[in-house]
Amino acid sequence: MDTETMRSRKQQLRRDLRARRERDYAGEAGAARRAEEAQRLVAHGALLVERIERVVAERPAAPPLVAAFHPTPLEVDVMPLAVRLAAAGAQLMFPAAAEGRALHWITWDGNSAFLPSPGRGFGREPDGRRLGPEAPARADLVLAPAVAVDRSGTRIGHGGGYYDRALSMVPSSTAVVAVVHPSELLAAGALPRGALDVPVPAVLTADALVSLVTSARR
Repeated sequence: MDTETMRSRKQQLRRDLRARRERDYAGEAGAARRAEEAQRLVAHGALLVERIERVVAERPAAPPLVAAFHPTPLEVDVMPLAVRLAAAGAQLMFPAAAEGRALHWITWDGNSAFLPSPGRGFGREPDGRRLGPEAPARADLVLAPAVAVDRSGTRIGHGGGYYDRALSMVPSSTAVVAVVHPSELLAAGALPRGALDVPVPAVLTADALVSLVTSARR
């Protein structure tokens, strides 16, 4: 697939997937569904919390660093899980409005309010310490947003390429987990993957925590 065809295909997929999100999660009924799924997300994320607790026990002087994201109204509400991870001893960080082509990161204390982001298309930001664009290289766990993920590990984001650049810094020992709605985990090969698209090894939904490494072998 040539570059222009892939770009066009991704744009159409984003339109279709966003329209489905709007249908499923907009309005009062959609908000109630999203809130219920957020609690199930916490239950299925228990293994991630346990992972963080083990790191805390092994190196109490250096709290594990966890990258999360503040969701837009139709994205998966990952905040209850973020609160649980902070309570387990993690230092949370959230993306800040990009400067140039790289995300910056800001720490969150697990309790403080988030502020409107000055960046177009970004969620809200914490009022914490700025860590700079290289922070993902030190992360122990990354919870990454996505529009969809397929079972071969291909992730499609919002089109800016910011998260692919951030994920390219993450060492192989770091747990990287894309977080999507249950219907956005697609069959293997459903999404096109370009040379700059960084695959993800796991996905978390309100239905399950799924290893895409294992899933891709089926």
